[in-house]
Amino acid sequence: MAEIIKSAEKTTPIKTSCPANIDTVKEGSVLNTANFGAKADFNLPIVRCKTCNGALQYDVVILDVKRRVPIICECQIQAQQLEDELDRERGLRRRLDKFQAYSLMDDRFLGSTFENWIHRPDNRDIYDFGKRYCEKWQSIAAKNYGLLLHGTAGNGKTYLSFAIANELYRLGNAVMAISVSRILAVIKDSFHKYGDVGERDVFNTISNASLLILDDIGVEYKTSWAYEKLYAIIDTRYRANKPTIISTNFTISALRENLAIVDIKTGMRDPSERIFNRITEMCALHEVKGASWRIQKGEQNKAALYAELDSVDTR
Repeated sequence: MAEIIKSAEKTTPIKTSCPANIDTVKEGSVLNTANFGAKADFNLPIVRCKTCNGALQYDVVILDVKRRVPIICECQIQAQQLEDELDRERGLRRRLDKFQAYSLMDDRFLGSTFENWIHRPDNRDIYDFGKRYCEKWQSIAAKNYGLLLHGTAGNGKTYLSFAIANELYRLGNAVMAISVSRILAVIKDSFHKYGDVGERDVFNTISNASLLILDDIGVEYKTSWAYEKLYAIIDTRYRANKPTIISTNFTISALRENLAIVDIKTGMRDPSERIFNRITEMCALHEVKGASWRIQKGEQNKAALYAELDSVDTR
């Protein structure tokens, strides 16, 4: 005979049937002792959570025997979901550490923060833009809003993306920041060492990272294999519905041309432009304007050197 479970009293529908830990029930209870099972004192009121006032017990009839069983309330459900999410994030960050040697998470990366930002009139807009991106991260992540940062070399695209990465990493998010050429090297190296298993591990990490930053797209070596893997990286993020920030020194039209898949042997071009189209579907195109930071830094270093030598620039 099938087991029949029916409620012994009219109660609010339960969102979960998972039993709560007795100690948890006792902590949230107004009673000093747990009151469960068929021998429970049903004259005593149902124990409720001190935080949300949700029921921590439920009276049911199982095979004609009335029982008082433990349940968990809404705030306990939310607390457990938050803890599970934090556990997943911590586990992911540990896995990301395996790729530290390949990534750009070096001293230059660690120093690229909003706190270390050198403010100038021509970079105020991108500073504010990056800060707002981090402040709105939960909504941005949920809606999968990525970025394609494009502009002339040395004007702060990489620093901006790294500053975003550092800020989100500081807040507990799993971030992977890497150049396209290096991530291709990681995939190739993992396959040589571990075969399909190693490559799957890399792509699982790419898929699971809360934010993936791909620096300097378009300069990678062009082979059929590189085209295939680059598309696989982009498509993996697309299917995972996770944001990606990509930087390039190319103009949009030049990048489109550069990412066109060309058969190395025949020279035939794939008309679908699937890599470029996938990127523009995932990422908002954001031009980073302003003078080259590197040139300005070089001029500052030059001036400092001449000052140190008590000399002047005679050019």
